[in-house]
Order: sequence, then C-alpha cells, then structure tokens
Amino acid sequence: MRRDEQLALDLMAAIRADAEAACAPNTVEMVSVTFDVSSTATDAADIQFEPRIDRRTRTVLFTGGTARQGDQPVMKATAVYRIISES
Repeated sequence: MRRDEQLALDLMAAIRADAEAACAPNTVEMVSVTFDVSSTATDAADIQFEPRIDRRTRTVLFTGGTARQGDQPVMKATAVYRIISES
C-alpha cells in the first residue's frame, strides 16, 4: 500500500472514531467521503490527525478532518455519515 493511501485510511479512522463518539449510542454508516491531498508526508511518525464535526442533524452527520505534519496540512477529508438510531 502506498503511503498516501495508508494516510487516507488513518485519517478516516480518526474521523470515524470521532463520529462514533459524537453519535453514541447510535451507530453511523458512511454515505460519502472526499479527500484533498495538499503535499506528501515525509515521515508517517509525526502526523497529527484533527477530526471535526461540521454539523449534525437527527439523521445525518457532516464531518471531516485534517492530517498535519507540523503546521503543514498534508491531507483533508470531508465525510457524511447516516446516523442509525438504536431505538
């Protein structure tokens, strides 16, 4: 697997964990995701992931996040999740 592909998976894992925590005890199901690659990471060890929630409705979560190396954004992602009620 290429480094940028692994970085995308790691960024999505951080975003999903944040989404699941925000929507608990409900579950989330991905509807869409987009990535923007700004630059190439020189070393995967010093990447920081910054997930964020943009907006939440009763049934949809708009979220995303950034992978940074130092002050430089390397990759950004936006995602939409469907919130599935446990009741």
